[in-house]
Amino acid sequence: MKFNSTSNKKTILASAVSIAILSGCGGGSSSSDPQPTPVSHALISTIDLPVGNDECVNGGIKVIAGYDENNNDILEDNEYESNQVICNDGTRVEQEEGKEIFEEALVAIAYIAKNDERCASGGQQIFLGLDANSNKLLDHDEISSTEILCSVGADFAPEPIINAITANPAIVSIGGSTVLTATISNLLNTDSVIWQDADGNEITPDDAGSPNVITVTVGDSVGQEVYTLSLVTKDADGNTVVHKKNIVITVAEAPASTQSVVLNTQQVFLPEGYTTSTLTGDVHGSIIYAEPISTSDISSRSIPTPEQTDLAGFVAEKQSLNGDTSSLEMLESSMSAFTTQIFGNVVQTSQAILSNGDVSATYKIKLYQGQKLTELLSTLIEQVALNKVGGSASVLVPSASEIPQENYQLDISVSYNATSDVGVITTTLISDEKIVDYNELIVSTTSEVIKAPTDATLELANDSFVAVDQAASKADFLFVIDNSGSMSDEQTAISKLTQSFSDTFVNSGIDFMVGTITTDSDELRGVGFTNDIVQLEDDFKPGTSGSARERGIYYSELALSSGGTVDLSGYPREGASMSVVIMSDEESQYQRYTNDPEFDPNNNLFVDNGYRVYSLVQPSDARDSQYDDLSTSTFGKTLNIDVTEEYQSFVETMAQNAGAISAGYKLVQATQYQVVSSSIKVTVNGLNVERNALNGWQYYPLSQSIVFSGSAIPVAGANIVMAYQYVK
Repeated sequence: MKFNSTSNKKTILASAVSIAILSGCGGGSSSSDPQPTPVSHALISTIDLPVGNDECVNGGIKVIAGYDENNNDILEDNEYESNQVICNDGTRVEQEEGKEIFEEALVAIAYIAKNDERCASGGQQIFLGLDANSNKLLDHDEISSTEILCSVGADFAPEPIINAITANPAIVSIGGSTVLTATISNLLNTDSVIWQDADGNEITPDDAGSPNVITVTVGDSVGQEVYTLSLVTKDADGNTVVHKKNIVITVAEAPASTQSVVLNTQQVFLPEGYTTSTLTGDVHGSIIYAEPISTSDISSRSIPTPEQTDLAGFVAEKQSLNGDTSSLEMLESSMSAFTTQIFGNVVQTSQAILSNGDVSATYKIKLYQGQKLTELLSTLIEQVALNKVGGSASVLVPSASEIPQENYQLDISVSYNATSDVGVITTTLISDEKIVDYNELIVSTTSEVIKAPTDATLELANDSFVAVDQAASKADFLFVIDNSGSMSDEQTAISKLTQSFSDTFVNSGIDFMVGTITTDSDELRGVGFTNDIVQLEDDFKPGTSGSARERGIYYSELALSSGGTVDLSGYPREGASMSVVIMSDEESQYQRYTNDPEFDPNNNLFVDNGYRVYSLVQPSDARDSQYDDLSTSTFGKTLNIDVTEEYQSFVETMAQNAGAISAGYKLVQATQYQVVSSSIKVTVNGLNVERNALNGWQYYPLSQSIVFSGSAIPVAGANIVMAYQYVK
């Protein structure tokens, strides 16, 4: 469906970027390989919508996009593809038909806080541009136009709100103690803060000057204890208003260093290793630091970062401000807003979808000019954590020890519930030079975050196992290597992949076998499936004289089908997991040259058989790649092919997931409930075993399993007991 424009249309990006979609790239062995065919480039126009308009009662803009079919750099009525309406009140509506064009013509919305010189009541800044590097983010040098929409309506005096309550720890032994800390915004001297236990008895704060902090001692029986915070205030008419929020403490025989952060409707359980700090303003959340700090004052609007802090982040709950309908959409809109405020480049290096639909991703940030950790965190909170347009949050003050850095890593997880329109976002931010010291904490924070409704309770489980011979765990892999001419620039990357695979698997204790095919054939290279590293080095380098018709999914599907080359070779072996690893710098061309049905990433052989797919792809050359889509639907992982420094971690994830599937000890309650991974305690023959990637155990949420490593691998017949909490 096309739509008509009005006289106040403004065409932009008329000569900004021409995007040529190539039907094939690189050298090839077939003379019939297609030649590059340019297509029309995308243009964006805007239309002002006045107050009283049917689409925006309070006014706004309509963003329209289309392809410049006659190449005159003017977006004419018959070239329109789709539109988005963005209103002054924060409402955003996207036309469904033709909306794919907005994957090229990007619209990013950043938020303006109250009292800004541009908008006294706050508002939105709309950024428009073409995604020249195909990273799905509007980088600073891609912005071609901006529009400012100021919020409208009366600016009422803000009511006090309870931003969050934290319990440290959230799981306490019988008769033990825990500290409850509330974050409250807009509190007046005439307001009252009252704590009560489950019986309604009032609890006296530790310090009368800090009524937001109490220490409680739990009872002498296992179970849950509920504590209530009441905030009593007066409304504009003098009526008494009571705001309440509960927090549930679990009393268990085996305590754990798990922190609970109660947000608005959800609570999040953080792993051991964090201390939380207040975060006031228009946000339901809390700052998290990797180093212990003292609690900030209840009414503070200025939060100092503790000295020697290397890693910081936040956990927050918010509604969608952009009409998001999934965790992935909320991630993309959040990162789009953040990226517009960064003077530098932001590149997504990996992304994974968890089995419950949550999404986690890692981004590399390279700034043109160095910033301190706290400064960058402030920008992140302003654009990602706030729960209202024109909102504001605490002012973060850098510590004296902070030094501006140019290179950072941002890890983020998003859990969005479309029914309630509630998303929980957790982030960690750290400079590149410090990543190695905090890698396990980062992973456990953004890939194992457990959230639950605020009224959910924790139950205790004890699972017993008799150890099996872990050396018998089996993992089969099918590698699909792009052998087209464009891969001539990726030979170093292939060598790095080979080295990473060797370093990871040779000492893994996993019985692995690897078969290799190319993107233009299902024929197994070399001797077929092998665990000989020297042979794999040769198999992983098929050259660059293959066809430019890169069809990695098509040929891997063909090889894995009944009667295919993999199947006829006897793989996957009985009891072995099967993982598929695709390495290509071009998009998948599954259907382009055949009459086969269009490939569906959510309904296929890989999904049906539980084959996890991992993709190493080139975002700038694989705009519409189905490789990463397939990784998402099979709970695999995607990595930018150029970020070779992440290959080792990428391969380790493959090994851990594959080994856990075939050799791990699956937690019984994990099949039905969420396990609080930070509460897990493991003993072997009565002796405690530490959580350690090298000589201990690790928990893998995708397979819901515990896997031992190194000297901690139990001998066959040993008695294993795993005690843990789960959300019920």
